[in-house]
Amino acid sequence: MSSLMKRIILGSGVLFWVGASLAQSLPPYNPVTQERLLNPEESNWLMYRGTYDSHGYSTLDQINTENVDELEMVWSFSTGLREGHQAPPIVNDGYMYVSTPQNHIIALNARTGDLIWRYVRFLPDDLQQLHPTNRGVALYEDRVYLATVDAYLVSLDALTGDVIWEQAVEDYYDGYYMTMAPLIADGKVMVGVSGGELGIRGFVAAYDAFSGEQAWKTYTIPAPGEPGSESWPGDSWQTGGVPVWVTGSYDPELNLSYWGTGNGGPWMGDTRPGDNLYATSVLALDVSTGELEGYHQYHWNDSWDWDEVSAPLLIDFQRNGQTVNGMIHPGRNGYLWFLERDANSIGFVDANPYVFQDVFTSLDPVTGRPEYDM
Repeated sequence: MSSLMKRIILGSGVLFWVGASLAQSLPPYNPVTQERLLNPEESNWLMYRGTYDSHGYSTLDQINTENVDELEMVWSFSTGLREGHQAPPIVNDGYMYVSTPQNHIIALNARTGDLIWRYVRFLPDDLQQLHPTNRGVALYEDRVYLATVDAYLVSLDALTGDVIWEQAVEDYYDGYYMTMAPLIADGKVMVGVSGGELGIRGFVAAYDAFSGEQAWKTYTIPAPGEPGSESWPGDSWQTGGVPVWVTGSYDPELNLSYWGTGNGGPWMGDTRPGDNLYATSVLALDVSTGELEGYHQYHWNDSWDWDEVSAPLLIDFQRNGQTVNGMIHPGRNGYLWFLERDANSIGFVDANPYVFQDVFTSLDPVTGRPEYDM
């Protein structure tokens, strides 16, 4: 056998190369257990925002303000692609996973930059997504998970790139696509959908990490008869958008995941009069059941494409001498929001502008609902 093996698998698409010397230089793969996701080692980056609370902060301090100007390139790797690189490298004890536009996943030796394997998704010619970007992969046990722009969830072998299973999340022909990094908790792989400008009805769905079977699906627009449905006129709820295209946060004590939601559609709010729940909001979903346990809408009847899709940072803060079990969200509407979370609600605490904004005239001191300069 040569020192370089090469394999190409058609269909869903895997291209992979493993050199014998490369394989020997890496340690055995360390499975990413739920315990490791709850308490990730500082030397690794096991999920999109590093930790479940979405702080995105590394405690490593070898590189600092005094020596950063001494950094030198150790290795580089060209993906061969140009548009829409938006994903953080996901690192597990020397194995680095980089996702790219057009749904490639590249597995690299983090120390040397050598290629381990490359997965390539063969996308359909009639795909109508607005952009083929991807924001990262998720790791669990010995698998890598990818949400694709043709609306599939794919489970890959972390060592080889072989496809273990793939599951259709929705029909891309109806305007659905996915760009987010999945969130994994309690054995469930959770994903949301993009397509708010293409007439979709947004949702978050969860799948069993091992079998790929759907565990639950929660829509971000209520159907007639459900709470909040009165905020959508006529049949607008069927195509009102409200996508979820950024990875959520997770509170293991409450077993709740928190998701930011995007704009309603069409963009102009006059075409869908009403508050349009649960657009431009944060939702608390039970990880076991998908039940909506609470929400806060940052602004209603959005006409500015102020997606509030970024997941809130789960942070306890002080108010009036008391510790608030809280979350903080720097909104695209220009306000910094302080909210309180518990087992079955999300409460408004306060919010203040951090940039100039002349749409809001005031906020309700109890609910946080803004008044607009109409």
